[in-house]
Amino acid sequence: MLKKALAAVLVGWSSFAVAQARLDLSIGAAGVFSKSSTSSTGSLTLDPTNSVAEFGSVRWHFNRKHGIELNIGHASDSQFFTLPPNDFRIRTDIYEYSGDYVFSPIRTRRFSPFLLAGAGALRFNPGSTYIDGSLSLFPVKNQTAIALLYGAGTDYHLWRIFSARLQYRGLIYKNPDFGQPNLATHAKGHLAEPAVGIVVKF
Repeated sequence: MLKKALAAVLVGWSSFAVAQARLDLSIGAAGVFSKSSTSSTGSLTLDPTNSVAEFGSVRWHFNRKHGIELNIGHASDSQFFTLPPNDFRIRTDIYEYSGDYVFSPIRTRRFSPFLLAGAGALRFNPGSTYIDGSLSLFPVKNQTAIALLYGAGTDYHLWRIFSARLQYRGLIYKNPDFGQPNLATHAKGHLAEPAVGIVVKF
C-alpha cells in the first residue's frame, strides 16, 4: 500500500512538473559599457571601448517561479592600455558562455519580471595590435576569464508565443593581459549590458 501511494505521488509530481515546465528561446542585442581599471601602483590603466553584443539564450522553467538558462554571446571592442609613455590598443572579440538561475516572483497577463544570477566564461580573442595609434605587431594570446553574471528584467507578452524581453545584465571578471605581464592590471572588469530581445515560448 505504501509503495503504491509513493508511486502515485511520484507519478503525480512528475506529471505536474512536466505540465508546468516551459521552454523559451530568445535572441537579443545589448549595449556593452565597460568599466575602466587601474593597477594597484597606478602606473597602468585599462579603458575598453563601449560596443554592442548579440547573444542567444535558452531558458527552461521548472515551474512559474524557478528556471535555468544557458547563454552564448559575442561582442567586439578595443582594449586600450595606457602605460606611460606609450598607449597600447588590442582589437578583441569577446565570446560569452554562461548559465544562470532565473527567479520569476510574479506574473501578470502582460508582464513576467525576473531576476537572474549565474556564472560562465569570457573568451578574449585578440586581433590587430597598435602602439601609440600605429599598427604594430607584438605578441598577444587568447585568454579565458571566469565571469559572474547577474541581472534583472521582464518579458512583455506581444502575441501568442512571442514576447519582448527587456533586461539588464552585468558580468564581473578578471581583466585580460593577453599574455603580456606589463599589461596586467590584476583588477576586476565589469560589463554592463542593457539589452532587448525577442522571445519565442513553447
